[in-house]
Amino acid sequence: MSLTANVCLLLSEWISFLLVAVPRRSRGTFVELLIGCLLNPEGWVTRAIGAIRREAHWTTYYKLIERANVSVAELSLGLLQWVLRVCPAELITLILDDTRVPRCAKFGPGISIQHDHSHQANRPRFPNSPCWVTLAMVVRIRLGSALTVPIRSWLVEESGQRGKLWVARQLMDSIQGNAKGVRWLIDAWFMRRSLILPLLEQHVRIIG
Repeated sequence: MSLTANVCLLLSEWISFLLVAVPRRSRGTFVELLIGCLLNPEGWVTRAIGAIRREAHWTTYYKLIERANVSVAELSLGLLQWVLRVCPAELITLILDDTRVPRCAKFGPGISIQHDHSHQANRPRFPNSPCWVTLAMVVRIRLGSALTVPIRSWLVEESGQRGKLWVARQLMDSIQGNAKGVRWLIDAWFMRRSLILPLLEQHVRIIG
């Protein structure tokens, strides 16, 4: 089998594995968006739509995301199971960290004044930015080399009780019972008593 045929076979097998978590009526649109994201590494939805030969009106793709017709929780679990199936490991290393995306706009989903700890040159210390908490998995390729596969990102609300710690707990609880032999690598900010102690009682290994 040629390399092209082998790649097409693997892609179709992997996409079919993820489609189980997508409602039947949305699978065609989901596959088109997924292929568009593969063709466009920038990650913008508009660029992904522009990279494919659309079979539906462009608003159909936006409605699929805006109306949450696809369960993000089930899709992320499907992605985790797929990664474990392709790259099995006795010890699973999961990463939990937050990311800020600076914006010029002062208003929008999740946008608030955030403290930028990176202290980059020519950047404001307190930019307007949304904050995302991301759960990712480390996949070892060979000795001394590894990749990080993002599993799920969660937008933190700009106000209220659902802050980064609450989001972190939801992400950790979402994979309970779906992965064995887990080791967590988390940012120093998340080394809080309310988050760490319940995990230690469950004999979960944590690296802060």
